[in-house]
Amino acid sequence: MKPVRRTKVVYSTDDGLDIPEVGPWSEKKYSLVRLYDEMFSTGMKNIWTRVYIDLFAGSGKVRIGNRGRVVLGSPLLALDVPDKFDRYIFCEQSSAKLEALRRRVEQMHPEADVHFRGDCNECIEDIIALIPKHSVSKRVLTFCFVDPYSLSLDFETIHKLSKHLVDFLILLALAMDAVRNESRYVESNNSRIDRFLGDSDWRSRWIEHAKVDPSFMRFLADEYVNRMIGLGFNKESSATMESVRSDRRNLPLYHLAFFSRHSKGYKFWKDTRKYHSDQGALDFKEL
Repeated sequence: MKPVRRTKVVYSTDDGLDIPEVGPWSEKKYSLVRLYDEMFSTGMKNIWTRVYIDLFAGSGKVRIGNRGRVVLGSPLLALDVPDKFDRYIFCEQSSAKLEALRRRVEQMHPEADVHFRGDCNECIEDIIALIPKHSVSKRVLTFCFVDPYSLSLDFETIHKLSKHLVDFLILLALAMDAVRNESRYVESNNSRIDRFLGDSDWRSRWIEHAKVDPSFMRFLADEYVNRMIGLGFNKESSATMESVRSDRRNLPLYHLAFFSRHSKGYKFWKDTRKYHSDQGALDFKEL
């Protein structure tokens, strides 16, 4: 197989459409995602019908803080791989961002099979209907990237998708949202964590956990992994989380958590984490 480029982010230009600003730490996230996209799409191309789902796709481009650099966001990175996925499904709650993404896709990748939807929590049945049917002659494998700014992903959305053959890379905005809002979220009348975990009984476990470990972030990370294990995903997820930290104070902002039911997915993810910052090319003979 052809080698995979050990590249970082992909720089672009301001085209006059919506470009939200993100922190400089996002470059690491996009570097990891881009390399995994390429490993997955190329490594599986002769075996599976490959579907890419982005549940919080954004507008397709972002501006890196006060540095002013414009880079491609996750949906355009997924479209930029040498061996394109067979189908793309992009979801975005903001109608302005979704329209900007639609226009960019039409301009840059008019040949791709791309479908656009709104809020993933509300459109989950439509999203599932767009995944080709799995059969003996047509095996379908989906990679789903989940990149919310907060804990706005309902676990029920992941639960429904997980009934299909899907690998997930999920951004857990634990420090960005959960830790900052812990005092509000633990209140019995606040349902944010209930929906995020798909479980309304987590508070009693948090009380017991806090007696030996006061970290709300570690508690939620463990809870989420355990919920995914309960859906049949491998236990390797906890050990293979990738922490993304702020540039200024080196504080953890969020974790990228990978979930698969097959060891090959974790092989790709581990190699992504190992090689994403290196120079040169990663040959598939190494995998």
